[in-house]
Amino acid sequence: MRGATGRAPRRVALVLALALGLARCAAAPPAPPATAAIPPEQVAELTQRWAAEWAAFPGLRAAIDLTVRNRHGSERTAAALLVAPTGLRVEVTAPFGLPAVVATAGPDEITIYRVLERRAHTARSSPAAVGRWLGVPLPPETLIRLLVGNVATPADPRAITTESAPSPHLAWNEDGARYRLWVTTDGRPARLVLEASAGDRLTADFSWTPSGGLGEVRLEAPDRQALVTVRYLSAEYVEPPPGAFHLTLPPDVPVQPLD
Repeated sequence: MRGATGRAPRRVALVLALALGLARCAAAPPAPPATAAIPPEQVAELTQRWAAEWAAFPGLRAAIDLTVRNRHGSERTAAALLVAPTGLRVEVTAPFGLPAVVATAGPDEITIYRVLERRAHTARSSPAAVGRWLGVPLPPETLIRLLVGNVATPADPRAITTESAPSPHLAWNEDGARYRLWVTTDGRPARLVLEASAGDRLTADFSWTPSGGLGEVRLEAPDRQALVTVRYLSAEYVEPPPGAFHLTLPPDVPVQPLD
């Protein structure tokens, strides 16, 4: 698997869209992924495989092409992404090569540092904080897992059922939400549809390269008219350095709550 100062606010919105929420994109939805029916007797084997892959995940460093569009406009930019099982860091690059915006989401805190504007926003890392932007309250770890192509399933495979309509997929309920997961012919997540009890909906589509690497992640929250596409240009599995998901801000940078 592989901007100028005047445009800084839009780039800030772009980072927020990736770290905490989504923005609408004008691109047409992708074709339905090639999926396969999963026999009930293979559900446990498949979910255990995904759990084992996540347990062995050390972290990921990637160069990405990030495309975002919302009612305020659209943006396509290069960014650096660093993820660990409990942390996320995104650096959006300005045209002259320096970071324009840096966003981190760790186990305890989310920080958005607008480098060009010398302002920062923070919030407690929680499902509620993510929910303010996604429309459905996802734990930060769930968002991270989606960005690396891994889906958390119930610890007990007996909670998962197989359904045939509109096409064969796995389904389960957890924390008041309904999950439906389509799987590729080689046993990788292809499409996840999450529906919260309040009616909010999140769809995640995953595109895989012929070599088995993650090529693209497309996250959409239609009730919020929101979408973001992350295309991986290059990536390597690495263990992030200590402190990578905690920003030490300059003392003269004002910090405001992220509402």
